[in-house]
Amino acid sequence: HLKQKEYFNDQSARFKIISKGRRFGFTRGLAMYALERMVRNPGLSVLWVDTIYSNIERYFDRYFRPELKQIPKLLWNYNKNKSELKLFAVLGDQKRESVLDLRSADRPENLEGFGYHLIIINEAGIVLKNRNLWQESILPMTLDHKAEVIIGGTPKGKKTKNNEKHLFFELYERGLTDTTGRYKSYNYSSYDNTLLDAAEIDELVKEIPAHLRDQEVFGKFV
Repeated sequence: HLKQKEYFNDQSARFKIISKGRRFGFTRGLAMYALERMVRNPGLSVLWVDTIYSNIERYFDRYFRPELKQIPKLLWNYNKNKSELKLFAVLGDQKRESVLDLRSADRPENLEGFGYHLIIINEAGIVLKNRNLWQESILPMTLDHKAEVIIGGTPKGKKTKNNEKHLFFELYERGLTDTTGRYKSYNYSSYDNTLLDAAEIDELVKEIPAHLRDQEVFGKFV
């Protein structure tokens, strides 16, 4: 939808941090964006980082597979054991592969080893509780191709249980003030998804405490 296009089409920063309310459509939008980039740029390598592998499998079945079924099976392959999607393109006498690696934060040892053109971190409020995952595994993988990085999710507070600043909040703050062109932050509410019935969101707002309303509906760090 239109609000998603704001950050997908914005090329003014490499690191985009999106704080959003629930049911904004972030995950489905990311899936469509990743597929579009892979189709338009044969040879593209993409890393998708999520919470756990069971979520990744559900996302693939619900968001990726219906789109892929619209193109010939010879042009794509999904290896479930590796959580790896390949799209194939023939350019002249050359065959090019675009690759999407889907990885979970609960197995950080499986993240390292490759460089990527596009890196996506979904459910950042959960994934980035582990600061080392970002600093030791993900960030170095941006170097090879000066990767575009999209980081987003519903906030999970300004601090972790250890009373340290939450990395998602830290990166979001950086994107609000950065003048180097590297980081940029965006904030959206559940209301910004025009595919939802606003009246239903109104009812949710009435039924939950103020701090949860700010976090879950308006995507604010509380």
